Amino acid sequence: MRTALRPHHLRWTGERDLAHAIYGTVVGTAAMATAGAHRTLGGTVATVLVTVAVYWVAERYADALAAAVRGPDRRARIGRALRQGWPTIEAACAPPVVLVAFVLVTGDLRAGVVVALAVSTVMLSALGHAAAKHAGATRLVAVGCATGSAVLGVVVILLKTFLH
Repeated sequence: MRTALRPHHLRWTGERDLAHAIYGTVVGTAAMATAGAHRTLGGTVATVLVTVAVYWVAERYADALAAAVRGPDRRARIGRALRQGWPTIEAACAPPVVLVAFVLVTGDLRAGVVVALAVSTVMLSALGHAAAKHAGATRLVAVGCATGSAVLGVVVILLKTFLH
């Protein structure tokens, strides 16, 4: 319970957690960028959450299936496989929360999507930096990883720009 109440940046300390958080942020951001065709807040948020959930379930299913075919202790391995990857969902929820808050205050969905995509890009940069530092990278390498992760967000913003 204590772990669940800790802020995300304190919970996502392992390499796998950070990788899942980056993955969830990218998938959620890409879904948000393409969901602009809905032209409703509810449709956009639902698209993001359902898309991330489908990706998460598919990844967990694949891991559980792989765990099930290996020797003894199958149940324990399947249980671990199903519990892993939760940062994918957690990280993907932050941009839709920003979107909803922005739209409730301003009423502007298009601007809200842009703001949420910008927040996603900042998140990706921070997650890339945290992953590099966790791996023991130098400051310069950590900055490079932060930049590389932020580029993923920029690519998604460009995708949105060219799609709409």
